[in-house]
Amino acid sequence: MKRIFIATAIMAVFGGAISLAACTPEPRETPPTPASEETTDFSLAPYPVRLRADASLERITAPQSGYFDTGSWQIADDAPGERLITLALPGSNDITAAHWRLGTSQDAQAVSNCLKLPPNGHSQPTVRIDDQDFQAFTLDDAGMSHFQQVAGYRAVIDDTCYAIDLIVNGTRGEVYDPPREPPFSSDHAMQRLREINDGLSLP
Repeated sequence: MKRIFIATAIMAVFGGAISLAACTPEPRETPPTPASEETTDFSLAPYPVRLRADASLERITAPQSGYFDTGSWQIADDAPGERLITLALPGSNDITAAHWRLGTSQDAQAVSNCLKLPPNGHSQPTVRIDDQDFQAFTLDDAGMSHFQQVAGYRAVIDDTCYAIDLIVNGTRGEVYDPPREPPFSSDHAMQRLREINDGLSLP
């Protein structure tokens, strides 16, 4: 009789444990950190262009140049122009940096060549930005331990060439001892940079 009672008690304990496990929710993955809900407005005089962007982005005002970058108003430095604004993703460093750039030119040669692919560029489907059609392209460069990925957009509006360049570049972390981790992946960076296009207001 005692054996029957003990067996019944054990079954009750295991049954309760199974029921409790069935009611325990599955652990949830931590979602990625979203972009800041705060925004900053930029008026890009003398052109009738405005930009509303995530407030966490850093505006770069110092002249820029690097392994691939000439510091020009656009990737293909073939005519005079003006770089209106450069924004950097938070966390950008010497391992991986991500920049959104807008440049313009009213130079006759720049306007004439505005929609031409840069060297090594790969044509992409037309992209609509603020109700304007932009010729899109991608471009990848690599040299030594350096890399660069570019998504570019070009349009001629009111006799002005508008050049938007999304640039992710840096140095491969595995060449360091010990290896260094990038602050973000190239795919994540490009996704964040593309979102900036949505805040652009054009003539």
